[in-house]
Amino acid sequence: MSDWIEQVPVALHAFYPGQNGGQALAEILFGKVNPSGKLPISIERNIEDNPAYASFPKFDNQNSLAEMDYKDDLMLGYRGYEKKGIKPLYPFGYGLSYTTFGYSNIKVTPGVAVGNTPIKVSFDLTNTGKVSGSEVAQLYVGQQNPKVERPIKELKGYKKVFLKPGESKRVTIELNDRSLAYFDEKSKQWVVDADTFNIALGASSQDIRLNAKLVNSFRQELSTTTSNPLPRSALNSVLVEKPPVKTGGVFKQTVE
Repeated sequence: MSDWIEQVPVALHAFYPGQNGGQALAEILFGKVNPSGKLPISIERNIEDNPAYASFPKFDNQNSLAEMDYKDDLMLGYRGYEKKGIKPLYPFGYGLSYTTFGYSNIKVTPGVAVGNTPIKVSFDLTNTGKVSGSEVAQLYVGQQNPKVERPIKELKGYKKVFLKPGESKRVTIELNDRSLAYFDEKSKQWVVDADTFNIALGASSQDIRLNAKLVNSFRQELSTTTSNPLPRSALNSVLVEKPPVKTGGVFKQTVE
């Protein structure tokens, strides 16, 4: 892609648009619909830049391998590019529109995390162009002084907002304890360290418009079930029952 992309004014990536994809693409190209899609991947400039590149052997018959070691580990995708200081051709979350958007007035409430209290990140989003359109605002979180290896920042929330030309809306994206946590393999629990966390809002993983701080004053260990952000109906469908364990003459059964 890097061989020809600089020679064209615009590129439209349709992925797998389905049976009515032609109609949808035509409406975008002729201006009937303002595109608002964002890339779910990063597109590298060179294949060697991809964080997973080292995982693949240097021969063609890759399908014959019984086992492959994905050496990118937690640094998959945009996390790996940022960790290595590599700028991809198009970053995760990138996407063009026929209008423009402005971000302002970020506020984190509360500024100091308190137990199970939801954390609300609010900001003003404005359509600064001349065409109605939708923006997908993206919220990233990163720990300043992690005790284990963690990405510089991770996507923890997003919201799609429709705005008319000149219109502004106050937008709020909620975080929870799990938004700050990492999984501790020894305790088999999610852990939030006492630390300061960077809050970043933007139009893509690299187009960050607003920054703020959030302080967590004490270390927390979170249950794998009660802290799960999934709705209870969805959570119940994926929980796995453990065999009953006898404790003090009483059998107890747990789930994970």
